[in-house]
Amino acid sequence: MKRNKIAVRLFALALVTLPFASCTEDKMDEINFDKNHPQTVTSKFIMTDVMTSTAVSTVGGDLSLYAGIYMEHEVGIDNQMYNAETRSGEPNVAATYNNSWESVYRNLRSIKDVIAKCSEGGVEAGNNVTLGVAKVLYAYNVAVLTDVYGDVPLSEACEYTELGTPLYMQPKIDKQEDIYKVIMENLDEALTLLDDTDGASSGSMGMQDLIYGTASNGDVEAEKILWKKAVYGLKARYTMRLLAKSANKTQDLNNVLDYISKSFSSADEELKFSVYDGNNQFNPFFDFMYSRTGLGASESLIKKLIARNDPRLNQSFATDWNYNYGQPMKQVADGANTYAAPNGAPAQGTMNYDTSLACWAITAPTQLLSYHELLFIKAEVLCRLNKTSEAESVLREAIIAGFINTEITLKSAIYDWGISGSADLSEKVANDYFDNSVKALFDANPLKETMIQKYLAFFGASGESLEAYNDYRRLKAMGESFIELSNPNNKSKFPLRYTYGSSDVLSNQNVKEAFGDGQYVYSENVWWAGGSR
Repeated sequence: MKRNKIAVRLFALALVTLPFASCTEDKMDEINFDKNHPQTVTSKFIMTDVMTSTAVSTVGGDLSLYAGIYMEHEVGIDNQMYNAETRSGEPNVAATYNNSWESVYRNLRSIKDVIAKCSEGGVEAGNNVTLGVAKVLYAYNVAVLTDVYGDVPLSEACEYTELGTPLYMQPKIDKQEDIYKVIMENLDEALTLLDDTDGASSGSMGMQDLIYGTASNGDVEAEKILWKKAVYGLKARYTMRLLAKSANKTQDLNNVLDYISKSFSSADEELKFSVYDGNNQFNPFFDFMYSRTGLGASESLIKKLIARNDPRLNQSFATDWNYNYGQPMKQVADGANTYAAPNGAPAQGTMNYDTSLACWAITAPTQLLSYHELLFIKAEVLCRLNKTSEAESVLREAIIAGFINTEITLKSAIYDWGISGSADLSEKVANDYFDNSVKALFDANPLKETMIQKYLAFFGASGESLEAYNDYRRLKAMGESFIELSNPNNKSKFPLRYTYGSSDVLSNQNVKEAFGDGQYVYSENVWWAGGSR
């Protein structure tokens, strides 16, 4: 009898604890599930990350930093920058640009994810505006990638299975000529998509669009217009990039004028990343200089400014280092007296020379495609079409717009970072400069002076040194040596391109074979600059 009572109690206890056992099974399923890192992210949030990475890493990072040294906007005086300046290993080493190499490919993978989500059959199918913007940034990142590296893995790159494993472990290398067709196709597809709507339940990007969200005040229709203008501007840039390969230069030049007419009408519309607040978000050029202090003022650049009595000369450089804080304290009053670093042979070490004020522009925007760039392109086109009078007028506009951009940079260093000085690159200053210095040089050689002025405008914290590097190689391919560089190492070691990233040199046999010993960077141009790869 006692045994039966015990059995009944045990059965009752089992009934009571059964729900708790079931609950425990459910909890077991949640163990090791990271709720803070979901596997699926809505496209608009992915695009926010892509825009940030494109601005900070693709445009404002190592690629532009090294281009600034090669184009003598700055002089590398310490560590990797010194090695790049003196051509001591750095330009031909696979590790040099690996961070940027990996960053661009991460962007491409993220963008492909957005494209899949927003295309037919995807979970956000119908979000065609977001899809259009994704294609713009895909084209943009691919263009930067191939412009500096030449032939690169693309068609088989960033392709993944449903389990997240690479579809191709050794992606093949695609030809730059074919890659540029992909770039243009994506831009054309974007134009069509940007005429549509974001119809999926997840909605439009709105203020998650860190490039045009604020400019459009979150209004989708205004946002679409701005992105379309950016597309036309990029088509102009990339058509000019391929000019040396053009079968009909006159037609292409007129196409560029048409594209520009449909692009930005002011600097308010340019494709830029302007979220740096100086507290938690810093301009990447400033971020590098503050961390490394590895750059000095460029002697050859200063000589160019002196030769033109350029008003930027007495406003663009900083001196009087505070060695406790690792920063210069005031503006150089007479730019001709700047303690500049000799190009190609500086004394190695931080804080050995005066610096550019641009190095300390903590809040200056990063330019993905500026209004002044388009004006300079337009002026170049008009020069090439022998429309000199029109070109002169447009060049004046371009210089004014470039001065305004530079003034923003200088004021950021002065007011947001605290370097003692002042900045005035107003329209009046720009007009006086044009009339007194530029006009005679333009009359003597319109195309040459246009390209030199573009080169000078790209000096700064906006990340535009990379475009100066692209221009330099493009002009060389057309037999035009307008930009004179002074680094004596250039006679045998001017970097015609960048090395592939070490991560793929080590893991992809196709890339490893193309890399060889890295010396190809001094002898082989990319395809659009007259090379074969």
